[in-house]
Amino acid sequence: MKKIFLFIILLAQSFVYNACDYLEKPASDDITINMAFQNVITAKRVLNNLYWEVRQAAYNLHSRRVLYATGCDDAIAGYSIWGNKFHEGSWTPDDNRNAGDGAENDVPTVSFWNNTYKRIRRVNLFLENLSRADGDEVEKQLMFCEARFLRAFFYEELIRRFGGVIMLEQSIDPSDYSALTNQERSTFAECVEWVSNELDEAAKGLPEVRATSEVGRATTAACYAVKARLFLFAASPLFNTDSPVSSDYTEIQYYGNYNKERWKSAADACRMIMNMSQNYGLDQEIYDQTNPASFDNYFKRFSNIFFKVGRESVWINHPEYEWDGRMVPFYNRSAQGWNWVNPTLELAEQFEMTNGKMPSDPDSGFDLNKPGNNRDPRFKATIAYPGAQYARYNFYPWIGGTASHLESQKTGFCIQKYCDEEFNAAVSGLVVRRNVTHIFRFSEILLNFAEAQNEYGGATSEVYDAVNAIRARVGMPALPSGLDQNQMREKIRHERRVELAFEDHRFFDVRRWRIAEETQNGNLHGYDVTKGENSGFYSRVSVGNPIKFEKKHYLYPLSTQEILLNPVLRQNPGWPVLGK
Repeated sequence: MKKIFLFIILLAQSFVYNACDYLEKPASDDITINMAFQNVITAKRVLNNLYWEVRQAAYNLHSRRVLYATGCDDAIAGYSIWGNKFHEGSWTPDDNRNAGDGAENDVPTVSFWNNTYKRIRRVNLFLENLSRADGDEVEKQLMFCEARFLRAFFYEELIRRFGGVIMLEQSIDPSDYSALTNQERSTFAECVEWVSNELDEAAKGLPEVRATSEVGRATTAACYAVKARLFLFAASPLFNTDSPVSSDYTEIQYYGNYNKERWKSAADACRMIMNMSQNYGLDQEIYDQTNPASFDNYFKRFSNIFFKVGRESVWINHPEYEWDGRMVPFYNRSAQGWNWVNPTLELAEQFEMTNGKMPSDPDSGFDLNKPGNNRDPRFKATIAYPGAQYARYNFYPWIGGTASHLESQKTGFCIQKYCDEEFNAAVSGLVVRRNVTHIFRFSEILLNFAEAQNEYGGATSEVYDAVNAIRARVGMPALPSGLDQNQMREKIRHERRVELAFEDHRFFDVRRWRIAEETQNGNLHGYDVTKGENSGFYSRVSVGNPIKFEKKHYLYPLSTQEILLNPVLRQNPGWPVLGK
């Protein structure tokens, strides 16, 4: 029997997928197809490893440890990691081919294409062989739908980075590339339609929600979440337009026309989840029983989302358990962390005052010297700002302060989202809460819906309700009435940036909105970390090198080797082309 090696069916780390520990090593490094699909139990191990792929750095920001925020205007990396190459505009079609797709120094460009197709091949192999497994046919049908869902998710992730891609519905021997020779990329429209149809079919055989022991496995809600994100991107100005970014764009890179109905498709996919209100919704837990309207209650209501599975969790993942469960790269130096993510003033000043006014408004009451005073509770829960005090640590980033560290501290801020304020590595015996990675959480669904519905029909009451629900959850005032479509568009984009900060959205949002040439060029700003608290620290200064964005950066490039192996494979516009 021909052996199918580890990198094909990925049985090196079989796991039981649940909210606790789901890694379990198998006995050998290779296995035959007959052994892998001997019965439903062995086949499920293969399926579990396909889920394990989602746990990896490409899709799990905790496993990756480098956030896409460090590749846009929301943050600067504390050290020389791959986000800097996006800032500099120096990423190329041949960065780190065959490397990991998201580790500290592996730019997730070329490697993302290669590694995603490896995952797709494994899913195809599973779908082709599941029928030979002995066992309950109902359970096998459920597993079949789960695998189709995962394949569709992998394709969705490819499409939003590259545009049209090669669609594979059958397994390909990784050692024999000839099967792909002369196979072209499908058009953008064909790819979106195929993934949408796959998600519809998968949803028919999946449950709406999973039991606690199976949390993280595919559901109908997860199917519609992927579909909603796919359609939102497809309806956005980068793809849904009569006037493309580049005259070299073809139907591989965009639709070739504008159609407002594409926004409706995105809104409708969101509604499917919003209608599942029995199982999904915003977390409204009350932490301060004596004063539910207190700042502390709203602060904890938001910050605790990222440590638990709840109604907010449409599809979740868990990071690998390392460093005793704490995300060392994210914590500030006062908590014995590495301060890898330095939020910018550009992001920090997007958080409103509690009166609903922007800090830039002269009547807002904002004080650059006291940035935490009277701010949206999400500010303290998302960004450790100068002078911030948490349960077990503080954040004093000026010279002489406990968080000062010129090598890693660039802006006078540190990421706080995902950091447990009750933990400090310098204090022994503290319980570490494990992070939950929300690949899709309900807030994104509401914001996706609000954007799509506003673009389709204007600032209707449905749009207001979706955005105001998110704001009310943290005690922020409702949006002003009477907004027109353009004004509402700006409010929604602002709310996305604040609510979803550091969740890998802004990097892609500025691309699909076609505003990256405006927002991703020029200097970024922070406080002057080379000064003391009362001797110049509270000054707005440029930090790091200016960021640079070109038209070609709207889409990822394909590697030179891919094009050499497949002569009909066309490079994305603006990137180097062989022989030219």
